[in-house]
Amino acid sequence: MNLPADTTLFARVLAKTHEYLDFPSVVGHETPFLDHLARDFTALGCTVERPQNLCVIKLGEPGPAYLAHADRHGAVIAEDGAAIYAAHAVKNTKYSDGAKASESFTEIVSKRYEGEEVFAYDRKTGGRLAYGVITGAYLDTQERLVLDIIGLPPLPGGTPVALARDVTPNKSGFVAGQLDNPVSLAALRIAAEFGLNGTIIVTAEEEIGRSAAHFLDWASAGGLPPTKDLIVCDTSPFDDGAAAMAGAIILRRRDATASFHDATISRLENAASRAGAPMIFKDSFITRENDARARRELPLKSMGLTELGKITADSQGVYAGATLQLPTYNYHSNEETTSVKALTAFVRTLLMI
Repeated sequence: MNLPADTTLFARVLAKTHEYLDFPSVVGHETPFLDHLARDFTALGCTVERPQNLCVIKLGEPGPAYLAHADRHGAVIAEDGAAIYAAHAVKNTKYSDGAKASESFTEIVSKRYEGEEVFAYDRKTGGRLAYGVITGAYLDTQERLVLDIIGLPPLPGGTPVALARDVTPNKSGFVAGQLDNPVSLAALRIAAEFGLNGTIIVTAEEEIGRSAAHFLDWASAGGLPPTKDLIVCDTSPFDDGAAAMAGAIILRRRDATASFHDATISRLENAASRAGAPMIFKDSFITRENDARARRELPLKSMGLTELGKITADSQGVYAGATLQLPTYNYHSNEETTSVKALTAFVRTLLMI
């Protein structure tokens, strides 16, 4: 397999991430981005299907099934004109989940997005309707998490509002922006150009915990036979940039919900080794960190929840596999950060599977 130099490979993934961020994909309103993915992979010669809440891309046989999610954080305009944090708005209006925000989470969201430029868009076409700037967030009298946005004109209820920041590299070898999860899809798209085989399934509504159900509804209806060869691609948050700067790829043997499939984990270990990428097992990392925290009598960290864990548990192991993740920090912000080295290792590992 003839692959380009690391600098060329990174530049191509970065350019594709820029392109993908041009197509908004606020959770619950992912149609413009899913439709663009369908066009983009069709142009590559792939067979593409667009079931509801999914984009299914057939690259070539044989190969595993790769999962990645399309949705991103943002806001949705309520009927009274308030810009409600999208994850809560969609949970409550579409699924009647009764989601409520806490004061502490509201403060996190306010600090995370203060000063960020946003744009409202047509939920079907992605066409941009108006721009504004987030000045903060607050809980209103209905216990809704409202983003305070200046500059937006009155908009119809149900209009999604996306974050506008792009992805930028810096001289220290890091790259920052709204990485979760256009960067995984960009890596898969570039890997497909160099012979990646299998099927890519892109899911909607992962940020509100609905993507596993969308996948399983489609798969169990004949979309995908039972398999233990799922590989879920995503970002993995750390407190600092050490894992990213090391150029590591992140694997897991389990999450808080389920254990993963040993043979598929070994397959990823072998691929990472062939790619020359150091590996960090996130579950072992958390266990060691919690041992240290327990000695200092600090609160323990959760083992974490993943889309794969939910799929494995909900299907009772009929669908299972492993995760392949990109280390980042400043998670779920417009400054989520990884390194050039880690992103290149991620793509090269994909190509060695």
